Amino acid sequence: MAPESRVPAPVLDLRAWAREGGIFLGWSLPTKNADGSRLEDLIGFKVFRQDNPLTTSPCADCPARFDPVAEIDVEYPRGAQVEGGRVLWQDPAVKPQHEHLYFILAYNSDKSPSPESNRARVLFDEPPAAPVKASVKSEDRALEITWDLLPKLLDGSKMVDLAGFNLYRRAEGERFGFFPLNPEPISGNRYWDAGLENRKRYYYEVRAVRKFRGTLIEGPSSAIVDGLPEKRMPPSVPTGLVAAIQKNGVELRWDWSPEPDIAGYDLYRKEKGGADFQKINIRLVIENYFFDRSADPPKSYLYRLKAVATSPAGKESDFSQEVEVSPEEPLPRK
Repeated sequence: MAPESRVPAPVLDLRAWAREGGIFLGWSLPTKNADGSRLEDLIGFKVFRQDNPLTTSPCADCPARFDPVAEIDVEYPRGAQVEGGRVLWQDPAVKPQHEHLYFILAYNSDKSPSPESNRARVLFDEPPAAPVKASVKSEDRALEITWDLLPKLLDGSKMVDLAGFNLYRRAEGERFGFFPLNPEPISGNRYWDAGLENRKRYYYEVRAVRKFRGTLIEGPSSAIVDGLPEKRMPPSVPTGLVAAIQKNGVELRWDWSPEPDIAGYDLYRKEKGGADFQKINIRLVIENYFFDRSADPPKSYLYRLKAVATSPAGKESDFSQEVEVSPEEPLPRK
């Protein structure tokens, strides 16, 4: 077999995008050799770049010169990330008002290079400034993120080609992903992030994006903001409350709430003709049953209850309908 056939297959998904004053490249690790056999000795990659100023006319007769700008070892990828079968590398040595064109070569243990990858092209210029006044509003299983725009570039000049915004999210103990939540830049200054888990904290950063000659250029992050989804509406009013005088107190029952975020119930009582209701349970009642041993059976009482949600604020429902018990006319048990 010819030695040249035992080289890595070319990378075909090289991608480049502008972010934070630099250009990021990403691509998949090849798994086969050029002859279709399994690649078992991938060592690393070499990155090549061509720079063309946009302020001068291109030279049609000039050779296409690519310079090596990085060498990445797969086992020890200093300056790059190798994770999940992909490589991520940032090129910080880029210039505004320049076209940057890239390709990469994979090589094996014999230092035999693959054919050239596909080429990735970025027209680079000053990034936009970071958004300001980012904030988060809590909703039930959702968060609403808003922000304001500074319509200028990092160098202070006016920005006239805003494409929108990218929003990034992470949960507690995680790190921000490299790709935004939104598949396309957000055109407004708010985002509704639904389908979240209540009582779990989420963190966000927002980045402005400009469209420079067809290239999306993302700027630095806003201040990181966080929020905790929680149900904003109080629980529904409990129903079906009944009470009956027993030998040692008053027995109370009611319908269990069908809502999934009910932590329990609070019971309130007052003597018939009395002034105010007083809560009679020391701890939250977690069943739809309570026996009031502090009641005096010869007396008449009015009872009512509230449902309490599991949210950190412990939101309560309105009071249920009142139910009366008296020794002369005990109410039937439910």
